[in-house]
Formats: sequence, structure tokens, C-alpha cells
Amino acid sequence: MVELVREWPRSLERALSEIRAVSGRSGCYIAEVDLSEDEVRTLNLFEASARHEHVSFRDPETAQACFAYLNTPVGLGGPRAPGAGIARVRISFTDVQRVRPAEAHETY
Repeated sequence: MVELVREWPRSLERALSEIRAVSGRSGCYIAEVDLSEDEVRTLNLFEASARHEHVSFRDPETAQACFAYLNTPVGLGGPRAPGAGIARVRISFTDVQRVRPAEAHETY
């Protein structure tokens, strides 16, 4: 059975700007970011639609394509900076794998 891979929403690209590999935990990435009301809503709807499926995103440090499982976002309370949004949220991925560049095109 073919598994769907959901592309990270463009409207949430800013939320991944702080995502980093977790030291000592292979294949785990995490970010804690302030989100607006619209971003929280988009994230929740995306997480629900992508549950148990892979998610593709770009590592902001290397711009390399990755895919992983998106964990359920965790609310951490109010935003860190006043006016930065309505909530601080932890976004994390597990089983992160880097996508290898396409091999030379083969004809079948």
C-alpha cells in the first residue's frame, strides 16, 4: 500500500524557522514558536489530516528536503514576546529522514 506524504503548509513555513535536530536523539527535530490564531488553527487542521502519515518539510539550516512523522503539537502557554501571537507551541518530528537527490533518470 502506498503511503501519502503530506507537504508542510506554506502558510506555516515561519513556524519551522526555529526547528533543529535534538542533540542525543537521532531522527528527532523540535521547535518552540509563537503562533498567531490563524497559524494555530492551520497547524491543528494539518496535524489532524497528516496523522499517521509522513510529512515533508525543508530543514531551515540546510534547505535539504526531509520527511518524518509529525507529533501532536503541544501548547506551552502564552507567547514569549508580547504581540507575537496568541500561543507558544512545541512542534516536533520523529523518524526524520533526509531525502536523497534523485538518481539519474532511468527509462523503463
